[in-house]
Amino acid sequence: MAAPFSDTTVRALEPVLYRYALRATRDSELARDLTQETLTDAISNASQFSGRSTLRTWVLGIMSHKVLDTFRKREVLLDGADEGLLETASPHDVERAAMARQELGRVEAALSQLPGRERLAVLLTDVEGLAREEVCHALNLTATHLRVVLHRGRNRLRRLCERD
Repeated sequence: MAAPFSDTTVRALEPVLYRYALRATRDSELARDLTQETLTDAISNASQFSGRSTLRTWVLGIMSHKVLDTFRKREVLLDGADEGLLETASPHDVERAAMARQELGRVEAALSQLPGRERLAVLLTDVEGLAREEVCHALNLTATHLRVVLHRGRNRLRRLCERD
């Protein structure tokens, strides 16, 4: 089964992939590169898409592997800042917006300290909202292993956020 990579599909996938790569790597230039590499690989290997998952999940799986490879190559998680992981409750309420940004900074700093696989599992499940089955497929994990990785990642994230 060939993946339907029309211009519309690529345009719809590109911001999803970029946002995910940015949150995972915290480096906008690297996120752009990973997005392009992922789309290029997905289009080149479209014949490998079997339809067992959605096209979005399949492409996010490719991205996840690229991000993990980047982490392995650099042997450390990348640091930086991005905007948009959490949205402010009311753009008109300056105090609430400032507090939300401060909390966002804490969560992002804590996310950056998670090991790569835990960070990706938390991002795909809790931020991107993918079903666990899709996350298992994207990260090539069993359901049990994903439960363990999510449990560890969420606990670390909670402890790191509480520490601040």
